[in-house]
Amino acid sequence: MLAVVVLMAACDSTGESPMTSPLASAVPSASFDPGGSAGPSAEPTASASPEASASPSANPSASPPPLAPGTADPAKFGFRAKGLSHEVMAFVTTSQLDYGIDSLDLSVVSTIAFFSLEAASTGHLKHDVRWRRWTSAITDRLIARAHASGTKVVISLARFAWSPGQRMVARELLSHADRRQLLATEVAAEVARRGVDGVNVDFEPIPIGQKANFTDFVHRMRTALDAIRSGYQLTFDVTGHHDSYDVGGALAPGGADAVYLMGYHYAGTWSTIAGSTSPLGGPRYDVSDTIRSLLRFARPEQLIVGLPYYGHVWPTRTNRVHSRTLGGGHDVQYYQAAAVAGRLGARWDPVEQVSWVVFRDRACGSCPVTWFQLYFDDARSIGAKYRLIEQRGLLGTGIWTSAFEGRPRELTAAIREAFAVTPP
Repeated sequence: MLAVVVLMAACDSTGESPMTSPLASAVPSASFDPGGSAGPSAEPTASASPEASASPSANPSASPPPLAPGTADPAKFGFRAKGLSHEVMAFVTTSQLDYGIDSLDLSVVSTIAFFSLEAASTGHLKHDVRWRRWTSAITDRLIARAHASGTKVVISLARFAWSPGQRMVARELLSHADRRQLLATEVAAEVARRGVDGVNVDFEPIPIGQKANFTDFVHRMRTALDAIRSGYQLTFDVTGHHDSYDVGGALAPGGADAVYLMGYHYAGTWSTIAGSTSPLGGPRYDVSDTIRSLLRFARPEQLIVGLPYYGHVWPTRTNRVHSRTLGGGHDVQYYQAAAVAGRLGARWDPVEQVSWVVFRDRACGSCPVTWFQLYFDDARSIGAKYRLIEQRGLLGTGIWTSAFEGRPRELTAAIREAFAVTPP
């Protein structure tokens, strides 16, 4: 879990009179649980060294594989049939199923990724609380609602390797060919049993020495799906620093249709400088850098760029943009960040192309008043990323997660403005 920050009574920006904490009415005292790691994990997903400025290493002789027949087939993703110019993949966690049924605007979503089922070291799917939600009547309703609107549903298959214990499990799974095959077969059978449309593989990161085995698993997953029928969608996720993945190999003929870049968590609790969790530009490694790097191995029509519906707040040394931080702070869902910006006013950072808010507050009841800075993606900043997706001819975008918007409004409208070809 991310660090807990409690914001108590505060002074106003002049420090002269008390006021209600800017975050107290909008942000829970405990940091939100992002629900998994297609969003932020308990450790940085952008890089092994979060403050690194260098781009990922790569084989300079590598080139994108030949485009296989059916690669990024619009029929597998279905966005054109929905009147969208690009793929829009929305992650729905097991705790967000009600939102997916009651609130998610499916007119701007071409694929829902159910997050998630977890792979065990044995190659079997874990039959845990997530499995029970997956096999429940509420997920039946989500699948039915999605399919009635022409939106596809895929299983997000998770296996994390951020902690020592997680790495051990991931190695046990990936280092055995029979376990890789068992998992591919079992997941494909589950896709067929539930009548859904494919798989999103969220293994992050890949443990040292397991890159080739992960690539092999992706190809086995493709083969297992095709053995049931052709046309299933298959994607895999990569972190911002994607050295641990053989992106080109996993996208080669007989592999995945597309790679999903988790274009977020470039800043977080570890950051010594406050800034965007999804910077589009700036002196440090950013989303634009990652896209350029991935396009050495993927064709544009094979790349989906996932974007965050959350931001981050830190205590900072000064009120100046990108101040040094005084603590880890915590993530803030979009609807909460927008409420703070509505009360205090948002500023625009033209370097990272993101909105931010600065204010004075206390980190605890007896703590001294200090500066806080909140950075988050709003319609303007996320729209700039959509324009880059269009300019580079990429397959589309993703959302971590739609429920963080709260009532669908500005961010949903930004998707429609960018990608809707025909009205809903």
